[in-house]
Amino acid sequence: LRMMEGAISHILKRHHGVENPTFEDVKKYYGENLHPDVIDLNDQEVYKNIFCDGRWAGVFQFTETGAQNFCKRAQPENIIDLAAITSIFRPGPLSAKVDRNYVSARKLPEMIDYPCEEFREVTEETYGFLIFQEQIAALAHKLGKDLSLDEGNLLRKLLTKQGTGKGHEVKDAIYKKFLTGCKEKGLEESQAIRLWETFEYFSGYGFNKSHAVSYSILSYQCAWLLNYYPAEWMAAFLDKEPESRKE
Repeated sequence: LRMMEGAISHILKRHHGVENPTFEDVKKYYGENLHPDVIDLNDQEVYKNIFCDGRWAGVFQFTETGAQNFCKRAQPENIIDLAAITSIFRPGPLSAKVDRNYVSARKLPEMIDYPCEEFREVTEETYGFLIFQEQIAALAHKLGKDLSLDEGNLLRKLLTKQGTGKGHEVKDAIYKKFLTGCKEKGLEESQAIRLWETFEYFSGYGFNKSHAVSYSILSYQCAWLLNYYPAEWMAAFLDKEPESRKE
């Protein structure tokens, strides 16, 4: 955020004739150009020039070489892609080789095997992978018999070991509703069991989508500034960097 403030100050001085920008000046520029409600989050020039081509100076969440390489392989095109990439680039998913499988699925989406239409609806944006915790809650709700969203969210908490004060009884009750609902929707019991096992497998490293998207919007704002105002962004980046790292 300090870098964004510094970059905007440089932009105001260099391009708008504001000799000594105040915080209100910076805030006004942010509100008119960078606020999530006004910025174009689908500007493909930003995705191509920064995230796909690998220009990373000071871009939030992409300061590590591993994250940068994964992002270049994945070639993101929208905020959800960025959120998925940053959620996958953590020890759990990486150890399960989700990064490799995700890149392969992006290259050949027609080869993704969705077990049912409900699974496609929930996971198509992440190419058939349960990347976000919220996807578990949504699928349980869509597939289970009379299984509310609240119960789906409770299942998410139980599976991700966040603790709810509830025991196995609650999980078993949700499981029975899930199996019944899947059967009524035409799935075989073996398919329903595999889906539930998929929930349990992915819950070990599922990330919170609302957090991931929020973080990715910050990353995109950094990338937007770097793409359209590289000199001003680099000046702000160098202003923030410790002297030892500038050498």
